Amino acid sequence: MALLEVDDIHVFYDKIEALKGVSFVVEQGCIVTLVGGNGAGKSTTLKTISGLLHPRRGEVRLEGRRMSTMQAHEIAAIGVVQIPEGRRIFSRLTVRENLEMGAFTRKDRAGIAGDKEKMMALFPRLSERWNQVAGTLSGGEQQMVATARALMARPRALLMDEPSMGLSPMMVEQVFDTIRTINEEGVTVLLVEQNALLALSMADYGYVLESGRIILSGKGSDLLDDERVQRAYLG
Repeated sequence: MALLEVDDIHVFYDKIEALKGVSFVVEQGCIVTLVGGNGAGKSTTLKTISGLLHPRRGEVRLEGRRMSTMQAHEIAAIGVVQIPEGRRIFSRLTVRENLEMGAFTRKDRAGIAGDKEKMMALFPRLSERWNQVAGTLSGGEQQMVATARALMARPRALLMDEPSMGLSPMMVEQVFDTIRTINEEGVTVLLVEQNALLALSMADYGYVLESGRIILSGKGSDLLDDERVQRAYLG
């Protein structure tokens, strides 16, 4: 059984159908990426999985458990956690307080303390900014905060929406190195990313979305070699 299943979901904004029967699976321990142009439905797909939107038809399941009618906080509590586009950190809180918010549903104080230490090891820059107000950090540092906050929830599936947006090339490389490290430690990743080359290069599997439908799928390396993907997304 796949960790995450998206089965024929149809999602609407009022009368406009944004997703028109999207189906895919995310296997345990993999990195899966969704590729597509602006307005293809990538972010809508992540929002539907995380409970910010609900499908009019179709199902989303975590190891067979129906999630489509669950609320966002309930979905986060069972281990499906999203890092939204634009990071959406708590800008008036400190770095430490942001991470504590990520562990809001947890009760294991010792585990939370240990995970804070892990986050400082994973993101040494954050240990230097621990008591700094998060809104005063650089874009790259804010992305670190958003990622660390999500990891504090101990996700089983981590949904990442455009993690490289607005970052310098050097910081983008660091972000993708971090994604690899997170995955190697056992976290399953579903990635939406504007940089299709980087996303497909690191993904075990990829899906190409166009106008609310999946038009191609395959191993990340195979999609990189596909002429249609190269023409549309790789330049």
